Amino acid sequence: MIVAESGGAAQERPEATLEVAVLVASEVVCAGLETLLSRLPAVAGVRVIAPELDGLPERIEPADVLIVAAEQWSLLDGRTDVSGLPSTLILGDDLYERWDGDLSVLPVDGFLSLKELSMQTLDDALKRVTVGEMPIPASLAKRLLTGGRGRAAAPTHGAIPLTSRENQAFLLLADGLSNKQIARCLGISVHGAKRLVGSILLKLGASNRTSAVITGMKSGLL
Repeated sequence: MIVAESGGAAQERPEATLEVAVLVASEVVCAGLETLLSRLPAVAGVRVIAPELDGLPERIEPADVLIVAAEQWSLLDGRTDVSGLPSTLILGDDLYERWDGDLSVLPVDGFLSLKELSMQTLDDALKRVTVGEMPIPASLAKRLLTGGRGRAAAPTHGAIPLTSRENQAFLLLADGLSNKQIARCLGISVHGAKRLVGSILLKLGASNRTSAVITGMKSGLL
C-alpha cells in the first residue's frame, strides 16, 4: 500500500497494479473513459484497442480487465476463446433491450452504465470485478429483477433457470468455496469458474455471493 497524507492524517492508497484495455469505437467515449481510468490510483496503465478483427485476441491478452462497448461486443462474440479473455466489463445503456433481457448468455464479468460513468462508479466496478464479484448498475439490476415491469415479482425456482453446471457451481459457492476451489471440484479453469459464478450472480440479480445465497434460499435453489 502507498500511504498518502491528507489533512495531517495518513491514508492508505492502493498501489497501481491493474492494466486495463479499452475496446470502444466512439472516440469521444474512449477518450473520456481513458481520462477517468488514468486518474484512478489502482490503474497502472490503459491500452486502447482499435476495433479491428485482425490480432484482437493477442492485443487483449496482457490486460487484467477489458472494457468493451456493447456495440463492439460482436468483435469478440464467436471469434475469441472467451475463457482466455481478461475480466470483461460491457459498457452501455441499452443492454437489457439489446439482449432481450437475457444478459446471462454473455460470457462477461460485469456491466457499466455510460450515463452513470464516473471515477467513483468506475473505481467501484474495477474493485469488485477483481475480487470475483459482478458489478451491475442499479438501473440495470432493477430491470433484471422486475423483468422489465414496474413492480418486482417474488423470485421462484422456475424463474431462475440455472444450467446443470451452474447448479453444481452454485452449491459449491453456497458452501463457501472460492473460484479456485470451485474450478478444482468441477475440473475447469479458474477463469471458467469465475464466469460460471458471474452468470449465477447475474441470473439471481445478486451483486455478491452472500446475496446470491440468500436469493437462492428464498427461491428454493438451496
